Formats: sequence, C-alpha cells, structure tokens
Amino acid sequence: MKKLILLAILAGLAWWYFDHSRRMTDADIRASYEADMDAMRRFDGEFLCMRMSDDYAGSETSRQDDTEAHFDKAGQCQRIKQSIAAMQQLSVATGGRLALKIDYEIKSIELSPDRKRAEVQTTSSATLGDMTIARDRTTDHLIRRNGRILSIASEARVWTYTPQ
Repeated sequence: MKKLILLAILAGLAWWYFDHSRRMTDADIRASYEADMDAMRRFDGEFLCMRMSDDYAGSETSRQDDTEAHFDKAGQCQRIKQSIAAMQQLSVATGGRLALKIDYEIKSIELSPDRKRAEVQTTSSATLGDMTIARDRTTDHLIRRNGRILSIASEARVWTYTPQ
C-alpha cells in the first residue's frame, strides 16, 4: 500500500513538472511583461537576463541604417545591462527629474494548443521628456520552465531618432 501511495505521489509530481508547470495563460504572459517593466524601472538588468533561456537567439533590424544584428543570451544580456546602466546614469545625473520613459503595448498573444509555447507581438516607444528616442516592433517566442516564463527567441525591428 505504501508503494502504491508513493507511486501516485511521484506520478502527480511528474505530471506537474513535465506538463502543468510548463503551461502558460494570457494572464501569465501579461504579468511577465509587467514584471519586466518593473525591473527596468528598478534598473535591474539581472532580472531581465534571467528571463531568457540558455539557448536564446535574438535578431534586431535597425530601420535607420538597415543593419541586422544577431545575439545569443550573453550578447543580449550585455546589451541590456549597458542600456540599463545608461538609463540609471541619466536618472542619477538629473536627480531623477529626467528619465527615459518606455511605453509598451502587447499587440497579440498566440498560445500553442498545448499552451506550452507562445508568440507575443509587442510595440514600444522610448521617450526622453517630450522627444521620442526610439520605437520598435518585437516578436517574442516564449516557453515556461519550472514556473518561469522564458524567451527562447526574439525578432525586433527598431527605429531610432536623433535629436535635431
């Protein structure tokens, strides 16, 4: 009898680990993006880096000069940390009066039938005061591992503007 109970418990844990803990909902994904925005406001680049899977692959096409760049997790993480450091320096230098404001909108969330993968399309804009610095359109490919939503790939089209 003890073996049967132990087997049932192990089966339940295996089901949770391999199936249930890897499913996502629309609300889970939206909460994940809100957590990312909170991390940006706290200048927490490590949190944003932890949101990428180890095999992350990203690409970015700049519409200003028609260049394309590809990144793995380490490269993207370095870019994120540099951007966060620049944002933090600007905030400190102005006593918090001038900060980069980033607005984003989730345009669509497409969950796979088993809810273990998602494709999320977003747009965002970065403004400094009343001046738009950059805009982008991004498609993220998401999975969920051990209860955490991770990005496995991302494609972004970025428009940057120089002050006149």
